[in-house]
Amino acid sequence: MADFTTSDAAEVLLVIRNEFLKLVIIVAVAWAISFAFIADFLISKIKMDLLPLGADLIYLAPLEGLILKLKISLYIGFVAGLPYLIYLIYRALKERTEILQNIEIKRSTALKYCIAASILFTLGVAYGYLLMLPVFMQFLYSTAASQGVEATYSIAEFINFIILMLAVFGSVFQMPLVMLFLIGNDIVSYSTITYYRRHFYVIFFILGAAITPPDVFTQAMVAGPMILFFEISILAIRVIFRDKIKKKTA
Repeated sequence: MADFTTSDAAEVLLVIRNEFLKLVIIVAVAWAISFAFIADFLISKIKMDLLPLGADLIYLAPLEGLILKLKISLYIGFVAGLPYLIYLIYRALKERTEILQNIEIKRSTALKYCIAASILFTLGVAYGYLLMLPVFMQFLYSTAASQGVEATYSIAEFINFIILMLAVFGSVFQMPLVMLFLIGNDIVSYSTITYYRRHFYVIFFILGAAITPPDVFTQAMVAGPMILFFEISILAIRVIFRDKIKKKTA
């Protein structure tokens, strides 16, 4: 596969610029709908479900609530426009560069990828929202209480932190799909993935330590799904591409 050069990046940016208006319309429509009907519900829902009992939320600035609502709506708008942006990048790389010349994605295949990605992202968000974050936030609150400190959070910081964590879990759950795509299109070999397996484990625990408190239990709740999905990915690859793997190892 050819290397990604500065000219390739310029081609991608040119295509995005030419289609920028359509992308802006998608983002703007999704932003407007979410601002009017979704953002307030999400803020109330997160506060009700994940704010530890005894903790309080406060406004640190008069416009903090409005800006938070605008940000959440904009996040949703970006997510709505992301599939079209990925399509533009793929089309530019396919038609104007040599990077993806050996990769052919049909519409039916692209639809399957989108459906699988949506399901995996939803599962990741559900895991974070229902299992990880309640334990995580309670741990943080208990730590503050044990130090004799009253837990009072800025509503913007609290909601932004929750959204960031959910985005992390949703992204982590994309691992099987990404690995299937990379190996299925010969971008990365199966032997390379298995050879660096232990290295991936170390990276997962480092990531878990980076985004959680210094507590083994919460770190394991972050690293655990990464390791699990990594192993599921390897198993799925071994089954789906068994003929290809046999040929390369023969």
